[in-house]
Amino acid sequence: MKVVLSAHMDLARPTMSINLDDKKLSGLLDNFTGVFISYQTSRKTGTPVYFTNYEELDYDGADAVAQSIDKNTLVIVVDTILEKDIHGKQASITNAYVLDSEWQELKDKFKKNIHFIDGLFEQTEDETWIYGNKHKLKTFYFGIPIPGTYYHSTELEIGLDKIDKITKVLTEIVKWFTQK
Repeated sequence: MKVVLSAHMDLARPTMSINLDDKKLSGLLDNFTGVFISYQTSRKTGTPVYFTNYEELDYDGADAVAQSIDKNTLVIVVDTILEKDIHGKQASITNAYVLDSEWQELKDKFKKNIHFIDGLFEQTEDETWIYGNKHKLKTFYFGIPIPGTYYHSTELEIGLDKIDKITKVLTEIVKWFTQK
């Protein structure tokens, strides 16, 4: 199966920068953490990644990507989710569209590391709505846990060791789908 990754790169104001040092990524983690992990996964798998813009507005970037890719492609939207919403797992998967039989197989295969949320979590709040609902592409949301209670907090941190573990999980998922 063809797979692409999609992560939005727009930053909410008033953020002027995000810091990456030898131990952690800090600042406004929402959006850029997805970009960072998508890039690493793409480098490890050769999977194309689209860094879209305007998610914070009308999803114009995702809409343009959806119109340009083969309709048999699986789009994995990589973004953040609050830690409290994933029940101690390494990541979360939700907002699945058009996966049908693959959904249960995915859950069975990755239930150890992934918290699966059936149905639609924040139904119209991310690009899966554009890829899956509007364009009828196979898609799901891969949520990277961030601390805190507010997505646009500018005072968050995530360790690089955690980013590497989550990248490994996403890489395994991408490889599993590309072998289908």
